[in-house]
Amino acid sequence: MDVYVARQPIFDNKMSVIGYELLYRSSMNNFYDGFNENQATAELINNAFLTMHFDELTSGTKAFISFPQDMLINEIPMLLPKESIVIEILESAEMSDELISACQKLNENGYKIALNDFVFKEIYEPLIETAHIIKVEFSAINYEDQRQMINKYKNRIKFIAEKVEKREEYQLALEMGYDYFQGYFFSRPSLIKSKEIDTINVNLIRILNLLNENEPDYERISEVIETDIGISYKLLKLANSAIFGTVNEIHSLKQALVQLGIIELRKWIYILIMKDIQTIENKELIKTCLIRAKFMDLLAVEVGKNNKKLEYFLTGMFSSLDVLLNRSMKKVTDELILSEDVKGALIGQDNDIKRMLDMIIGYETQKQNVIKVNNIAADLTFKKFTNKYMEALMWVRRLGYLL
Repeated sequence: MDVYVARQPIFDNKMSVIGYELLYRSSMNNFYDGFNENQATAELINNAFLTMHFDELTSGTKAFISFPQDMLINEIPMLLPKESIVIEILESAEMSDELISACQKLNENGYKIALNDFVFKEIYEPLIETAHIIKVEFSAINYEDQRQMINKYKNRIKFIAEKVEKREEYQLALEMGYDYFQGYFFSRPSLIKSKEIDTINVNLIRILNLLNENEPDYERISEVIETDIGISYKLLKLANSAIFGTVNEIHSLKQALVQLGIIELRKWIYILIMKDIQTIENKELIKTCLIRAKFMDLLAVEVGKNNKKLEYFLTGMFSSLDVLLNRSMKKVTDELILSEDVKGALIGQDNDIKRMLDMIIGYETQKQNVIKVNNIAADLTFKKFTNKYMEALMWVRRLGYLL
């Protein structure tokens, strides 16, 4: 499935880019289509952090991301690295004790806060106390009011003149004391397109139900996640990311769950559920990957590799990630901290796992008795091999994939 993010640069007075505002887009039509703010932000976070290369998206600067009031109160911004983002509070947010408390907590935890499309009113004073940046729609507010606001707060708050569309507006904003500038005069939002693997919504619901039990069972949760290639990929990528300060390599889904913790995992599942994917592209290829995963898992046990069966499983599951994501396998595996054997097998290095994967792919294409299964293990017969394949097919059938 194609996913999209638009980005618009923000400049300082020397025309250096200090960050990019990231904007939700649902298609190649480069405009906001007006759907639910919570869903739009959820998709934007998923696309920017879990599907695309975030550092490339922001060129190493900060990402300015708008969060609706509900997400602020539910502490969703704290899922993201404070060094990499500026949290924009939408002009539609209603003043409340909950909102102020949420912003104070973000501030105390080192997050930068920007007030978006800001119009000064006395009621906003508690919110201003938590802010580091104020964004003003330059042509929409009386210039004298802007001057007064800048003079009042300039000692502790930076100001962004946004929607600057003419050279004259830029020169005036510069003269008035604005620190940063954004608008069509400098650059229109540019659209970036990528691909992601669809997730199966029913699995997200099942995971959330398990997470909401009084004593969530990691084993049961990991069993559900193992059935979904999209969730598995994102979970491992997330658990091994700098967001959680991972020190040791995480190879298993259960390790990833423990690393994230119940509370953080609930939030990420919430974001994925908000995406509300209705259809699954590349359904047959995803089904093939799941069959390979289970087939390799079963064969690993059969040939005495029981202690490494997860590595065999992951290799089968991720064996076509390059096609599903439309990227090279090397780039994909560089984002996931996998064991050297798994990574090697996926990028084509010769090892036991790669030889088993090649044999399975050969069987998929030929479906005949010429496969030399005893090359994998001396006592592995073709009958055992085909029986395990049938087990894998039945396992995938139980997942709901029609064969």
